[in-house]
Amino acid sequence: MPQSWNAAAIAEKFGIAVADLAIEVIPHSTDGVEYESILLFNKAAPPATGVLAVPNYFGVRQQALEIAAATIGAAHAVFVADVYGKNVRPANPDEALAAIIPLKKDRAELRERMNAALDVFRNQQKIKIAAGKFGACGFCFGGTAALELARSGADVRGTVSLHGALETPAPDASKIKGAVLVLHGVQDPSVPREQVNGFIDEMSAAKIDWQLVNYGQAGHSFTDPDANNPGFFYHRQTAERASVALKSFFGELFA
Repeated sequence: MPQSWNAAAIAEKFGIAVADLAIEVIPHSTDGVEYESILLFNKAAPPATGVLAVPNYFGVRQQALEIAAATIGAAHAVFVADVYGKNVRPANPDEALAAIIPLKKDRAELRERMNAALDVFRNQQKIKIAAGKFGACGFCFGGTAALELARSGADVRGTVSLHGALETPAPDASKIKGAVLVLHGVQDPSVPREQVNGFIDEMSAAKIDWQLVNYGQAGHSFTDPDANNPGFFYHRQTAERASVALKSFFGELFA
């Protein structure tokens, strides 16, 4: 992991001064594996709410921090969660796929790592988050991970998936404690309509507070400025709309 970050770029995405940006490396361990997550917040106006954010399949890196800052905003502390281990930092798509495939196959392990990261976020000493004022979100693979955290029964006020896969080996949302918001690009080839319909059935059966927003011009990776492949592409307007939707969602839940 890099020992320094481009604070100016992150602060710009947050909409705050560089001098006001806190970037804290939060080391933690689970089952003998060492992790390093990154906590971001505005020192000048420390928030009392926190959002755990899981990056796309490239994991914790500069771009992941910038995307999280731009999407979530400085109204909340942002905990960019490492779910791979500090020694796993994919450098190309093949390495990134190799990192996520075992976790997508073993959802129990993914849930364990997600809950461990949430516990670390709750217990870190860098900023005080009010009890009951935690949420979670994720991008691409991170969206899948965030939904698995919710399905595990984690105590989060709300969960947001941004262009994440919606399937799960055992679709049962009955343990979900908070609200759920899915921000989905209709042109996403990795999330076919049948998967969307299955998610709708799963959430409806559980009778939880859930929302699904379909963006007609977007596919997978719509928040990723580097994505530029058929079906997997950045869409600035949708990224901005998704940020507004996410901020409104957490603003309502944390009010």
